[in-house]
Amino acid sequence: MKKILPFLIAVLLLSNCTSDQKRLQQQMDDILVWIEDSGLEFTASGTGLYYHIEQAGNPNRIPDSSHEVSFKHMGYLLDSTVFSNGWSPSNHYPLVGLVAGFQEGLKIVGEGGRAVVVFPSTLGYGSTVRPGIPEYSPLVFRLELVNYY
Repeated sequence: MKKILPFLIAVLLLSNCTSDQKRLQQQMDDILVWIEDSGLEFTASGTGLYYHIEQAGNPNRIPDSSHEVSFKHMGYLLDSTVFSNGWSPSNHYPLVGLVAGFQEGLKIVGEGGRAVVVFPSTLGYGSTVRPGIPEYSPLVFRLELVNYY
């Protein structure tokens, strides 16, 4: 039994990795279909995030993780279900308090810029269910960085 237990644990760990990899691959496939259907040109960032710049922001005004940010946004699922609409200037929030994909998108766009960003659940809420967002959901955001402090 002592020899079998480590083997069983290894098999379980490998099977979970395979499931996570399959889930991520399916999300990336779904994202690429969404991008193709959108008719917009997107750039891959290398982290799994894709972005389309609608209006370039100030390249000299890029927030980092120590900043608080004020932004406008609309968040939706790949099926176009809106889960968040804050298209009026927000109060300011710590950049590090936002999901990784949103943080990355705000850093790409720069102050005064607008973009559409699409990313897998690994850069979003992962397995956490949020109001209007099922677990493991890829997310789409239209965002505008108004200012940072």
